Amino acid sequence: MATDPPKSRTVIGRVGLLGATAGTVLGLIEAAGMRLTDLPILKPHVPVSFWFFAPLAMSVTFGLMGLLAGFLATLPKSKFWGMFIIACSAGLAGFYLGLILQFSKAGIGWYLALGSLLSPYILFGVAFGWTLAALWATRTAGAPIGFLANVPGRFWTRAVLGTMATLAFSAAIFHFPEPFNLSTAHATTGKPQSPNIVLIVLDTVRADHFSSYGYYRHTTPNLDQVAKRGVLFENAYSASSWTLPSTLSMFTSLLPHQHGAGTDRAGEPRTMAEILSAGGYETAGFNANPYYGIVPWGLGRGYGTYTDSTGTMGYSLDAMRLGRDFIEPVSEELFQRSRLNQFTAHQLNEQIYRWYDHRPERPFFLFLNYNDAHDPYEAPAPFDHFFGHDSRDAKHLLLTAKLNRVALPSADRDGVIASYDNCLHYIDSQVAELLSFLQSSPEWANTYVIITADHGEGFGEHGTYSHGTSLYRELLHVPLIVVGPGVPAGLRISDTASTRRIFSTVLELAGVKGAVLHRSSLSRLWTPGYAPNNPEEPTVSELFDSSPSLGPHGLITITTREWQLIHKSGVHHNELYHWTTDPSEQDNVADLADNQALVQHLEQTLYSIVERSRRPWRDTSYLLALAGPDFSPDLLAMKPNPKLPDGSLLPTGAGAAQTLFAPNADPPKSSAKDLEKESLKTLPYDEP
Repeated sequence: MATDPPKSRTVIGRVGLLGATAGTVLGLIEAAGMRLTDLPILKPHVPVSFWFFAPLAMSVTFGLMGLLAGFLATLPKSKFWGMFIIACSAGLAGFYLGLILQFSKAGIGWYLALGSLLSPYILFGVAFGWTLAALWATRTAGAPIGFLANVPGRFWTRAVLGTMATLAFSAAIFHFPEPFNLSTAHATTGKPQSPNIVLIVLDTVRADHFSSYGYYRHTTPNLDQVAKRGVLFENAYSASSWTLPSTLSMFTSLLPHQHGAGTDRAGEPRTMAEILSAGGYETAGFNANPYYGIVPWGLGRGYGTYTDSTGTMGYSLDAMRLGRDFIEPVSEELFQRSRLNQFTAHQLNEQIYRWYDHRPERPFFLFLNYNDAHDPYEAPAPFDHFFGHDSRDAKHLLLTAKLNRVALPSADRDGVIASYDNCLHYIDSQVAELLSFLQSSPEWANTYVIITADHGEGFGEHGTYSHGTSLYRELLHVPLIVVGPGVPAGLRISDTASTRRIFSTVLELAGVKGAVLHRSSLSRLWTPGYAPNNPEEPTVSELFDSSPSLGPHGLITITTREWQLIHKSGVHHNELYHWTTDPSEQDNVADLADNQALVQHLEQTLYSIVERSRRPWRDTSYLLALAGPDFSPDLLAMKPNPKLPDGSLLPTGAGAAQTLFAPNADPPKSSAKDLEKESLKTLPYDEP
């Protein structure tokens, strides 16, 4: 007896169910690869919600693709071509599985082996061939769906829709905004008279693009007005040229080789948030950096409230190959927004306002990191074309090869810089809104505000764009502004200063006593009687680069009131710049005969500063540039701390302020910490 061919809607529905089922399985495989190994490429953390979000997103995506394929399969008169179309849609599922295996950086041997052997194209061919053969072997009259016609449709539909509903409900619960977890442990010990402190970090902002630092564009009108009410440091330098080590140096007063930039080491140093929290402060951090600003990297230690992007659907979508390889490029093409996993400055402010309205009545320490000036330099309207805009070709090139040496035509380079300036102008407006909100509170009169950046940004001055690959001035010179009660208005300090000093400055402003804090605090530079003829100790910045193209190598630099010496691994290991007359550092004068005594003096000063830096040294890789026959960082790291000078009771050397506080207990072992150690192997700082 002949069987009636299934209706078109049955074909479409069955192929759609096949796609949704395949998508659910693919999503679970991707979630398992990301969560269980916890080593996805360039993604330091995947939240628990990924178990639900990934299969949901994939089931919806492949379900829609299946419906489309089913519809197309009903159009050809030839049943073979209908089967061919269905097999192609199944092959796409195999292709995506290949992407998961190829781009997930797993720590399991068999998983890594599969990723290297089974390419997306091979898996596409296997899935296509198997599906076409299966459909052909079980073909029925007048329909191309083969074995799919024999699957109980009602049960299948209920199972798929029920699974999708369960995943959607679970994902919604995990992504629903949680109420702020305001700490109360020290509610009774806070000192009402203690000042509030706000630390604003502008991610990837170089000082020479502030109009108050002499930039030709009026990029920061609001911040310029803030600077007039306080102290502006004209020559402040970060401790490194990427986010994690430079920010942790602000939080601990330590150089990168001392704090280890988030590595899993026993006895982690105290952050200023931990110290202030123990002293009765309400501590809150809001970080828009979607990569190194999230909790597993350690910057959230000590905060009673810490908000990052890991709880958002955009973050989970960005963690998927679907989001990174397909949705983000389409979003960039259609909406000029390629980043799905980052809070804008406006969104960050909204969260701060909500926290502020629910915080306890005691002094607070508020840290926030705006990430809008980070590449790909996408400011929202109306700021997106304020100074001009970059070309699509230039943006694509920088997103795909920004850490390598790349040369842009002059017009494209100007467009990239204009887009960066647009972002800076947008951040300026949002900082103004935040400060206006804080000023409306009676507590404003007893509030200090510190504005700075974690590092700068390169625009081809030395052949590279972005950051994290060198220690030139454009990457280290950052804005630094302090305003608050007792801070002199309109003062500009030309002496060099390190953002590491923010640690001591914040604690001193909060009322933590200690001569060693005052000695290393920025407040000394604006205190009446300070003699600029007796300059601060030169600033030191460090970088360890393990990029595959160059191999592991180190960079370390010392900057004085006139000179910057960059010391590198290799034969030509010194670069010397007179930055006061050559601010773009294009004229390397290290080899001039007249400068040899100066180079030697700066080298010896650099070695001395490092030798005197307080132990423990948690990552001597940052000192790789200094390693040689007469200097072994590993051996020096095992020596005791330098003896105090006769008659002195105060510790000396970089990180001396940490001696006032006991280190944290040994950190618990966790997959997040293992993740950090593995992720550090992919440095310098990078992101998709």
